[in-house]
Amino acid sequence: MKHGVRNSVKEFRKEKGLTQDQLAESISVTRQTIIAIEKQRYEPSIGTAIKLATVLECQLEKLFWIEGEE
Repeated sequence: MKHGVRNSVKEFRKEKGLTQDQLAESISVTRQTIIAIEKQRYEPSIGTAIKLATVLECQLEKLFWIEGEE
């Protein structure tokens, strides 16, 4: 992937001790959505990104960034 939004959802999820299913349920998406986000295959909506940051208790900028700007 040359450019695009990158994320550290998997790392923050593991720090919180959450499974993909638990995280998915907490933000009302499917486990498949969480898998796709973690594998950098899907860029979530801003609403979903904010929900993830809230549940994972981290700043949005720490969770998502544009590649090359970190």
